[in-house]
Amino acid sequence: MMKKCRVLYDFSGETDNGELTIYENEVLQIIRQDVGEGWWEAENPSGQRGLVPEAYVEMVEENQGSKPITTQQSTVSQDDEWDDDEWDERASQSSYDAQQQEVSSQDSGLNGNNYGLSAPNRQFKQRNSEASARSGTVKKNFASRFSVFAKTGGEAYLLGGGPKKGASPDGTIRIIEAEDGPRWEETVGKYTCEIKNPKKESKLKGIKSFIAYQVTPSNTGIRVSRRYKHFDWLYERLAEKFTLVIVPPLPDKQVTGRYEEAFIEKRMDQLQRWMNRMTAHPVIGPSDVMIHFTSCTDEKLWKQGKRKAEKDEFLGAAFYQNIEPPANNLDVATIERQHDTFTRFTKSFDSSVAVIQQVIHDYSKKHLGPFKREYQKIGNSFTELATTFNLDNRPNPEGKDDPPQESVQLTEALNFTGKTYEEIGELFYQQPKYDLHPFEDFLKEYGGMMSCFPDMIHFHKHTVQTVKECQKQREEQKMDFEEAEAVKKRADVISYAMMAEVNHFHRERVEDFKWIMQVYLKEQIKFYKSLTIKLEEALQKYDELDR
Repeated sequence: MMKKCRVLYDFSGETDNGELTIYENEVLQIIRQDVGEGWWEAENPSGQRGLVPEAYVEMVEENQGSKPITTQQSTVSQDDEWDDDEWDERASQSSYDAQQQEVSSQDSGLNGNNYGLSAPNRQFKQRNSEASARSGTVKKNFASRFSVFAKTGGEAYLLGGGPKKGASPDGTIRIIEAEDGPRWEETVGKYTCEIKNPKKESKLKGIKSFIAYQVTPSNTGIRVSRRYKHFDWLYERLAEKFTLVIVPPLPDKQVTGRYEEAFIEKRMDQLQRWMNRMTAHPVIGPSDVMIHFTSCTDEKLWKQGKRKAEKDEFLGAAFYQNIEPPANNLDVATIERQHDTFTRFTKSFDSSVAVIQQVIHDYSKKHLGPFKREYQKIGNSFTELATTFNLDNRPNPEGKDDPPQESVQLTEALNFTGKTYEEIGELFYQQPKYDLHPFEDFLKEYGGMMSCFPDMIHFHKHTVQTVKECQKQREEQKMDFEEAEAVKKRADVISYAMMAEVNHFHRERVEDFKWIMQVYLKEQIKFYKSLTIKLEEALQKYDELDR
């Protein structure tokens, strides 16, 4: 019987490379598991076949069964389309493409049955004496040809085959040892950026309209104007350059209503939170591309800086040539345990965030609908009862057909209570924008951050696997001791970077969740205190009946 696996993370496959696009919780039929290290061949429920990354799936037992999965693909909108100007030069002109060709050229020949992957369990080629004299040994590519690890140049960097670069404009990035483990060294001159004053502008005589935001860094105080597409460009540069650094995605683009005030305010708030996270990062904040984005006001210099960033040589794994880790060598077994621990944490954390986000979303909908209606129904019922009591027209001592004073006071109290409950219903309707909506936006931001982890984990996993494979080849005398040690040293740079980023994430997580829980609970307390005050005012009306 054919084996099955369940998808852990969404993966957008490249059809030209024989890859299959898969979605979280989808159940796949496994066709082959020996395609190449890091890849399996599988078939989705629609009958489409292709390659899927092993790290993105897990085996399932046949008796577990599977629930039908409905997947939704977002439609890319045309918000802030790229104009036919300087911005259309995109990252296709960057030197990163050249690095991909260098990495690909180092892989062995194509195999049609494996969608271009090198054949599994391939043996080392016999080297002649001339080749041996030049290189000392023949290197093997341990990563799949189209894996994240190979695409970013990780394999070429580890095996010493990547091009050697000069000094990076970003300078040396140091990792230091701290009580809680490796950390990125904090740089002097930390700064923040304020995003405000959104303004609708146009070009081409009003044909093209857009929203421009005023960005003001605290270190210079110079105001620069940036559109959403500028932020999008910055995101692409950062995500492409810093392989093991969390660069959360930007808020989604918008098709309709993008000039409405409510949307603009929310978009500005989302961009502000994204920028806060980027400028606070000890690696991203002081980077050349970030400084250029936040400070350049001259159009000519802006275009020059843009081209420079797109031609940056230190992208992907080449970025690790700039890192100066601690001198201590890392133990492979220890690193592997820490990697597995963090992998389990991310899966559990991602699931927990998704659950609480759904719970808060559903609870918010109740505030906007059922809660408001139910409290208004209670209020209306009290008002109707007061209307009934108002029909009491018994003669009073003065001979008038008016209800007694105590009956009038009771009717007034009931009317006040009805109005109070209607007001409480409105308070429930208004409350989510103070606590639940900010909480939901916060969780969405963390959901975006969690989407960065699968590639990071996959990259580091292959780093560890490559080191172990090199050690095995060294033991079998198929790799020189010096060469294996060089691979291990470069792998330590990647592992130190991974640990530094994980520690940075955990420190931010503690501060972030502490802050959002304080905000949420303070607003909840304020909300229920306001309800208590209104109910006490209603109660006082009945207490006055006894006087």
